Amino acid sequence: MDEKTIAKMYENLIHSYLEIKPVLFDLYKRNGNSHIDAILNEMRALNDHLARCYADNITVENAHKELSKAEGHLKRLIYDCFKQLNIIFFDHIKDYEEKYFGPHWFRLDGGRFWSDYTTWRYEVVKNVEQAKKYESIDAEKACDNYQNAYVVQGKVYDLLENNKSNLQLSKPRILWMKLNSLKGWGLTTFILAVIPSVLWEIPYKTIYMWASEAVKNLLHLIGSFLTAL
Repeated sequence: MDEKTIAKMYENLIHSYLEIKPVLFDLYKRNGNSHIDAILNEMRALNDHLARCYADNITVENAHKELSKAEGHLKRLIYDCFKQLNIIFFDHIKDYEEKYFGPHWFRLDGGRFWSDYTTWRYEVVKNVEQAKKYESIDAEKACDNYQNAYVVQGKVYDLLENNKSNLQLSKPRILWMKLNSLKGWGLTTFILAVIPSVLWEIPYKTIYMWASEAVKNLLHLIGSFLTAL
């Protein structure tokens, strides 16, 4: 071990730290302009071991030990950063879907929105799964998968933001769409009750019974929907 090796090790460490800083800042914003304790702890530990390399009369061996420990903290910092971003992302889309999801999502932009949304969401999941798989056996592959997931998350965030006005419909408008859907279902049920009566001369009493049942089912669906609001 010589000083050139230590200098190169230090240079690579600082370069990797600077590369992850924009992601750390994004995490800070995604977390409501608030730091996460686990992230702060790893940053403090990383900087502490780097600072020890500047101690008077430090040996090459001790500098190597301190930089090796700093590398370990940087690795955990990168993993923790991406994991926290994943948690925030999946919580966000879960909450978003619970609030605004409806049939209008399928029709938006001729169906392209739904295709992009589901494709990218699935891509995030697959990359995160792959990253977790490689964490203990190949750090480079794990980081690549985490970075891929992070990039695609940005696409999903932008997609939701760009279509915000069309996705976040008011509850009265969603209710109206649901009622229109139920109205069509009720009309279809009634027609299906009348057509057999014409073809097979079913008594009008039976027709009335079928129609009444269809109306009751329709009212039940409307009541269930209103209760769920």
